[in-house]
Amino acid sequence: MSEEVRTCLEEISIRNLGVIENAVVSFTKGLNVLTGETGAGKTMVLTALALILGGKSDQDLVRKGSERLSVAGSFQLTEEKQPEILDLLTIHEPEMENNQLIFSRSVSSDGKSRANLGGAAVPASILTSFGETLIEIHGQSTNLRLTKTIRQRELLDRYAGMSLESEMLQYRKFYNGYHELANNISELTKALKKRDQEIADLKELVEISLKIRPVTGELLTLENDISRLDSIEDLRAGAASANNILNSDEENALTLLFTARRSLESIAGKDLELDKIRDSLVETLLNLSDIAADLSRYSENLDVDPNALASAQERRAVLTSLVKRFGKSSDKYLALEEIIVDAEKAQKRISDLSGGEERIAELQSELSGIFSKLKESAIKVSKLRTLSAKDLGELVTKEVRQLAMPQATFQLKVNSYDATDIKNYSVNGLDEILMVFTSHGGGELLPISKAASGGELSRLMLALEVVIAESEPLGTYVFDEVDAGIGGKAAIEVGRRLSVLSKKAQVIVVTHLAQVAAWADNHLVVVKSESGAITESSVSKVIGIDRETEIARMLSGQEDSAIAKEHAKELLQIVRG
Repeated sequence: MSEEVRTCLEEISIRNLGVIENAVVSFTKGLNVLTGETGAGKTMVLTALALILGGKSDQDLVRKGSERLSVAGSFQLTEEKQPEILDLLTIHEPEMENNQLIFSRSVSSDGKSRANLGGAAVPASILTSFGETLIEIHGQSTNLRLTKTIRQRELLDRYAGMSLESEMLQYRKFYNGYHELANNISELTKALKKRDQEIADLKELVEISLKIRPVTGELLTLENDISRLDSIEDLRAGAASANNILNSDEENALTLLFTARRSLESIAGKDLELDKIRDSLVETLLNLSDIAADLSRYSENLDVDPNALASAQERRAVLTSLVKRFGKSSDKYLALEEIIVDAEKAQKRISDLSGGEERIAELQSELSGIFSKLKESAIKVSKLRTLSAKDLGELVTKEVRQLAMPQATFQLKVNSYDATDIKNYSVNGLDEILMVFTSHGGGELLPISKAASGGELSRLMLALEVVIAESEPLGTYVFDEVDAGIGGKAAIEVGRRLSVLSKKAQVIVVTHLAQVAAWADNHLVVVKSESGAITESSVSKVIGIDRETEIARMLSGQEDSAIAKEHAKELLQIVRG
């Protein structure tokens, strides 16, 4: 994969994290190496990176005497973005400037954590989702995960690339379809066992519903009508009294108000304030006239069928009985609505239940067809994995032999379970992947958990990443303790392979070995001050004489050793070729 479509970590800023008071660490493309004395804060840089990628927060990380730690990291995205990154950007729409995406995280001394992406607050899990598309961190725990069969399958599938990914999408479609249909058949089979009673209940619901014919919202309307009809005399008296006040043949309120209006109109134009009062009175008179007309109509229409109340009460009783018999919700209004919907669907449900055996036979036939497609797809997946496993094994063996293990052999075994038994299928296919290894010629190939030491595991992981990175979209690889358990020539070769990997992607390495640090394109040194605090100037890039001095310190523990400096120059010359 070309460098143009790979992302890059540009910078991490740190405040009040562990021993680090304030530091800014700038990274470049190529191989970035972070060195420094034990306890200077190298690991805290990776801890900061883990935090901005959504890792678990811990109040114990807050620097003593500080209220809060804060870390931020900026990633430079490319114009041509990978589909996974594009999907996340489309969903979350973080703010970016010049394709730069900012991650940040803060943790207070009381353990409260905040995460931000592009300046907006987000759950830490969102940072993790983005981080998984941008960077991969390898440490001792990561290397140990390499011994797990799940991790081994993931690495093989990553190497297999788009051809396997495409087939896996097809496989999972069949896998999910099979289990969904199998669940439906199971549910229908259970339903058939009690179908007679259910059919009887459904038929009764249909029969009663056809007879009663309940209407949506009817119960609420009835209760309002009953309330009105039950208070008809009070309503009539109140309306009549109000109507009489406004519309009586003798002097009434409207007449008096009209007289008041005429009085004001006789002096119109003499005072603007009084004219406003007159206008307000005119508007009020119009509203009262409408109200008087409404009261008259209401009173005229209030005479109703004397049997209306009894009819409404009888209808409510019928609907209430229906709700008690078939209702599912505690809310009687909602229960009636559900009954109406259930009645509409009941006939189809009766049909399904009545023809249950035939329907199950149809579904079983359909299930058999899906299983055939699932089996065919699973076999294709297994074949693709087998081919990829052979290639990956050969390439990793070639790589690992260049890491001071000239007789080592690495293979991936693809063990496929019986394809005729559905119990053997998982969401990832029929296969179990096993990585086997021997570090010397003629040795028995054993699972890497038994055959590889800690240092060999680190080198195996590095060899895998060098091979897989060719087709992998990740932009940044971080290695911590990649030099565990090695030294001398092996360390030089580890540095060489890290340099090879850095030609395909950005690589960040924390190391104690000069043989690894000598390969750096960007050599960063963390220096602890006398007070034990790390300031911004204490994390710096070293070049020229300063770099030779740091390499010499790593070789001998003494920066001023003339012999060590000569050795450092020699080592750097070897690396430069």
